[in-house]
Amino acid sequence: MIGLFKASSTHKPVARAIHKFNQSSTAKWVPVNKSFITLTKIILRAASERLNLAHLAVTLRCVTHQGYRHLLLVNDERDLQLAAIGQTEEFIISAQDSIGAPFANFKADAAYSLPIDFKPPQGSVQRLGYLVAQSRPGSVIKREQLLKDLALVADEIVRTIGRYQTRYRAIHVYGDQSYWIGNSKALRQLDQRMDLLAKGNLPVLVRADKGAGKVIAARSLHCLGRPELAPFIESDCTEWEQGNAASILQSLHSFANGGTLFLRNLDALTATDFQHLYEFWRRASQAEFDGSYSLKLIVSLSRIDCTLGSAQQQWLAQHTQELRLPGLNERREDIRDLAQFFIREFGFGDGFDLTESAWCLLESAPWPGNVEQLKQLIKKLVLIADADLISADELAPLLEQH
Repeated sequence: MIGLFKASSTHKPVARAIHKFNQSSTAKWVPVNKSFITLTKIILRAASERLNLAHLAVTLRCVTHQGYRHLLLVNDERDLQLAAIGQTEEFIISAQDSIGAPFANFKADAAYSLPIDFKPPQGSVQRLGYLVAQSRPGSVIKREQLLKDLALVADEIVRTIGRYQTRYRAIHVYGDQSYWIGNSKALRQLDQRMDLLAKGNLPVLVRADKGAGKVIAARSLHCLGRPELAPFIESDCTEWEQGNAASILQSLHSFANGGTLFLRNLDALTATDFQHLYEFWRRASQAEFDGSYSLKLIVSLSRIDCTLGSAQQQWLAQHTQELRLPGLNERREDIRDLAQFFIREFGFGDGFDLTESAWCLLESAPWPGNVEQLKQLIKKLVLIADADLISADELAPLLEQH
């Protein structure tokens, strides 16, 4: 964080934080943790059923260092020498839960393999491993079609690796929860949408209710679409001095150029200040920074169903691409992962848990405040808990309060 902007007369801060990346911001080693393995298994199992395969697995080049297994995302000789202090290995994730060797029953004449190639934001394509499949006995396989289908599976695994690289880059830069938690279908679809939006030059409009992760979305878009040294500037329009938008935007641009400018709560701007935003973006979108990167603009509204004037709505429809974030009710499969994350964040160990009936109650509850509401409930729960195991009867009163 290198500074705060101040409005001229009210002295309200108009930029919360300015972050600049350094060369260590890029995650070269992505942890192959329980979450990563679970998500990869979900992808493999779904593909195995869809393609009617007997077996599907992925091998990945990993390094074990200080007791932790990581994907090795580098080709640089110096970094490989650094990795040599750990144990380099081929790690296998299989669609099956067999305790035996994953490839013990593979038959060469019924097996197919595709490379897993990963291209970091800056750098050359790297071979991380292989996707290996085996057809069912007696099944009729059209080889060309199967290889096309497997290529899509390999692409999804590569996107998953990119998602975790972005996650750990965000942890390094921001130092707090700046990534999605969970493996739901809604999150996987969100990742795909963000990959597309990050590559484009149009402003991104983030639509979501409070607590759904608008800041996480903006930071992730920045990490996906901008180089390591690019700044990320975040500003809340509710804190701007009315009528001063033009000078505020000019100041913000001077720091954000070549990087990302994230304007929160755009609906707080008056029609006049919104007009200044039109003019600002018209000029900024035609400029270049350092010969290539211009400004990446991300804006958000305070609510998903926020009402704007007709002129504002028209401008957003014509000049932005929309990113809608799923509410917690749309990703209930993630509630356990989120709750367990917050339990650990608040200092409770593995012994603290909920009964199955309490988990079911938590997963079925309405969540108008989304993830932030769940976080506050868990915070209160761990403070008042008398035992390490929480029952549904103990949980119900807290849910009523929230």
